[in-house]
Amino acid sequence: MISVEEAYRIVLENVSTLPPIRVHIKEASGSCLAEDIVSDIDMPPFDKSAMDGYAVIAEDALSMPVELEVVESIAAGFLPQKGISRGQSAKIMTGAAIPTGADAVIKVEDTESLEDGRVRLLRPVRKGENICIKGEDFQAGQVVLKKGTALRPQEIGVLAMVGIEKVTVFSRPRVGIIATGDELVEIGRKPAPGQIRDSNSYCLAAQVKELRAEVEFLGTARDKKREIIPLVKKGFKKDILLITGGVSMGEYDLVVDVLKVLSINTFFEKVSLRPGKPVVFGKKYKTVVFALPGNPVSTYVTFELFVWPAIRKMMGFGSLSRPTVKAEMEGEISRKRRRREYRPACLRIEDGRFRVCPVEWHGSADLLGTTKANSLLIVPEETEKLSPGMEVEVMITGEL
Repeated sequence: MISVEEAYRIVLENVSTLPPIRVHIKEASGSCLAEDIVSDIDMPPFDKSAMDGYAVIAEDALSMPVELEVVESIAAGFLPQKGISRGQSAKIMTGAAIPTGADAVIKVEDTESLEDGRVRLLRPVRKGENICIKGEDFQAGQVVLKKGTALRPQEIGVLAMVGIEKVTVFSRPRVGIIATGDELVEIGRKPAPGQIRDSNSYCLAAQVKELRAEVEFLGTARDKKREIIPLVKKGFKKDILLITGGVSMGEYDLVVDVLKVLSINTFFEKVSLRPGKPVVFGKKYKTVVFALPGNPVSTYVTFELFVWPAIRKMMGFGSLSRPTVKAEMEGEISRKRRRREYRPACLRIEDGRFRVCPVEWHGSADLLGTTKANSLLIVPEETEKLSPGMEVEVMITGEL
């Protein structure tokens, strides 16, 4: 067996970033930017009002009460037609251009309209108050988004601001999923004695989609080489092939043999890990192949540790792995095995500190137990016991 760190290194050494493509920004959310984005305009493009109110000269409002002439009303999208002189003001809407001469905006709720068309100011106003200055957010020629940036909704909005309709992003990997096992039935069937429904395919697909990669079910094979081989060959059309089940040492665990028959370059077959020791990684042509254990939690954990960073690297991201934090242990864990463990746990923030508590969990087949968790508590190889108050490392996998 090799260590988790060695397996992680081998995976990333054999995964390459996919080539960039041009997409409309409506399709770019979740992708990684493959180019620097330079603004063609200042933002704001003009001095504008941050509030509904009145554009005034601040010196007119040094002492109260004061009444000002209203020379015009300025709506967003229209240019002021008149300048402002001492004793004058302009009614102005949020986002509208500031008229010449004005140097402050007083909020409408701090004013009182008079019957003669004038306005009474109810408090003083400072110079520059409630005015967004031209170019204060960014300026023409400025790099507003750098290559390698993850495109979230706010980045998509910035692209629209600077007139980018199509953008260059790194391609999203195409992922194929194969499930193996004589015991598997589709989720629409009630299992007969000795059978179980195929949950791994759907859990894996959801994990892939969380990363915004493309996913396809390639099929389910019984524990027969003649059924597994054609599905694996079909998977060579994908960037990543995920096979679940059939990787242990049993008589009917045939996936490793199939990978050898198909001349897949296998880099490792076991990792010093619990759950998930029998995890296989290889490569054929440009397709990277992960053969994951059949127990649902083992499948889930090995995806998080190895497939997640592989997908992130293919998509061009700099940050590859799930984030980890130090937390204060609550509860207790005792164990005998010397492999590193990843225990489902609940992480929370209390009094500004991370605290983590293992959830009730019955082992690698207990997928329901993981639904109570938002993290994986990392138990180091030589640690026999974790006690309350100890500082531990935790991988965040969900919302706190």
